Amino acid sequence: MSPLTRIVTLSLAAPILASAIACGSIAERRGATVLFASGADLQSINPLLTQHPLARQVQRYVLFTTLARYDSALQPQPYLARAWEWSADRRTLRFRLHPGIPWHDGRPTTAHDAAWTIDQARDPATGYPRIADLANLAAVRADDDSTLTLAFRAPPAAFPDVLTDLAVLPRHLLDTVPAGRLREAAFNEAPVGNGPFRFVTHEPNRRWVFTANPAFPAALGGPPRLARFIVVVVDEPTTKLAALTSGELDFAGIQPAHAEFVARDPALGVMSYPLLFTYGLVFNTRRPPFDDPAVRRAAALALDRQEIVDGYLYGRWAAARPRWSR
Repeated sequence: MSPLTRIVTLSLAAPILASAIACGSIAERRGATVLFASGADLQSINPLLTQHPLARQVQRYVLFTTLARYDSALQPQPYLARAWEWSADRRTLRFRLHPGIPWHDGRPTTAHDAAWTIDQARDPATGYPRIADLANLAAVRADDDSTLTLAFRAPPAAFPDVLTDLAVLPRHLLDTVPAGRLREAAFNEAPVGNGPFRFVTHEPNRRWVFTANPAFPAALGGPPRLARFIVVVVDEPTTKLAALTSGELDFAGIQPAHAEFVARDPALGVMSYPLLFTYGLVFNTRRPPFDDPAVRRAAALALDRQEIVDGYLYGRWAAARPRWSR
């Protein structure tokens, strides 16, 4: 069983990543440019506003940086934060950031950027999709340019996963925008990051273009080997598969039903990697009958998760265990 099937929970549109690997292909003739197909536009490049899974990966690994990120065993490791430490009672988490990591406009990334980003995520007016994951956070402060301190109401059970997902944003370009109007910010159309790639252009419903950042610090992994990374929008699964097999695309998420076909093609490869990717039922708990936890549990138990995995996802993913909430 691959890491993918161990980790990923139910999705009714579960992608499987395939790549073109043939010699002499169109992909080779493009040189150090990779075309990555997405079934839809990236929704938003602003991590405070995004639910689209691929957009969130582009934010974390292409354009921006997160305080921490998971390794191949899904253990949190330092990234923009070079280290962290818990207080004795585990109610305070202090990060030491790499000093002077430049934004792509030349300004340094500081703990003030990280504190501002987290505070915006905590503001209900922003509409951050994972605001509930910050409910235990009592206070955020930047002690200086490279020290960030988080205070929790109760000791977290583990390192907060949300800190591996929420990319840090440049405060100096966004702090004049009210939280409720961040969706209208000009920054969303011409973002400035601090990651291994710089934003070049966005053609709505067609493509996002990023170019390598030659100044990306060695402490964070150094400059990328690719010259350009392009996300192209291909919304029809069979068109995407045809473009992949012809070499017009380098990577594409494919339907589980196509995985065996792709695996038989020597010019293509099916890639498996750890991924936290969750879909779930969301109830309005302010109205009956879903204000009753027993009813919510009954609805969750009525789902045959394994049947969905076996029948729709061709056994390639794994069903998550129900997570109960009051």
